[in-house]
Amino acid sequence: MIRIRHVLNKFSLGIILGLISIPVYGQLSMGARGLGMGQANLALPQYDWALFSNPALLNNEDISVGFYGLRNYGFAELTDMSAIASVPTRLGVTSVGFHRYGANLFNETRLRLGYKNDWRMLHFGIVGNYSHISFGGDYGSGGAIGIDVGVAAKVSNNLWVGAKTVNINRSSYRGINEDLPRETGIGFSYELNELALFAFDVVKDVNFPVAYRSGIEIKVIENLKGRVGITTEPLTYSLGFGYGREQWDVNFAVQKHELLGFSPGLDFMIYF
Repeated sequence: MIRIRHVLNKFSLGIILGLISIPVYGQLSMGARGLGMGQANLALPQYDWALFSNPALLNNEDISVGFYGLRNYGFAELTDMSAIASVPTRLGVTSVGFHRYGANLFNETRLRLGYKNDWRMLHFGIVGNYSHISFGGDYGSGGAIGIDVGVAAKVSNNLWVGAKTVNINRSSYRGINEDLPRETGIGFSYELNELALFAFDVVKDVNFPVAYRSGIEIKVIENLKGRVGITTEPLTYSLGFGYGREQWDVNFAVQKHELLGFSPGLDFMIYF
């Protein structure tokens, strides 16, 4: 029975990959909080996983370590796994991150090193990113180094605006005919009386249509927050929740792709 289930999973995975006529990459942004809010995370202040979305919003209050996993459409072969650590100092915030996606047929690994600082209301950050992708069999592998930048500003007591550009140096993978993804986006977030947070992003990848992403985070009770979100290109719906205390935080989210099904994600943060 186990072998039959394994074969069916392989068969279904092949169908999914066949339905997608574009290269299948792991997600660029990480974190279950952002996933639950429709990946509208470009202007989320103090976002723990900002190293993967907008480095200008790295957590500058605590030393933190976090872990995140996302099982895309229920397949272990399409799992995103990542880890992050951030250290704020008097000279700014330094952060390192790791991300791996896929299995033997195709996998992608990223190592990221970021720095963030601020001047008055303006926050700015930069990330050096090494990506390596590998195709199964003798189809090759290659690596590329990209530079990402981000800016953000608190324009009023409740309103943030943020923007990012991915791979500003237009890097490509060495050894294979693949370009490192290039993406630009701008986002807004508005907090309403500490009870609700609204976020909206517009993102453009050079290879895909413009995507709109939006989400809402609502304070349910003390330390417990609920979230919903929606994206276009592709059309997805998501919901999730997060519960946190002073020294730890856990977030869970589920995203539903209109064709491919459900993807559950979970992250866990520790603060020192």
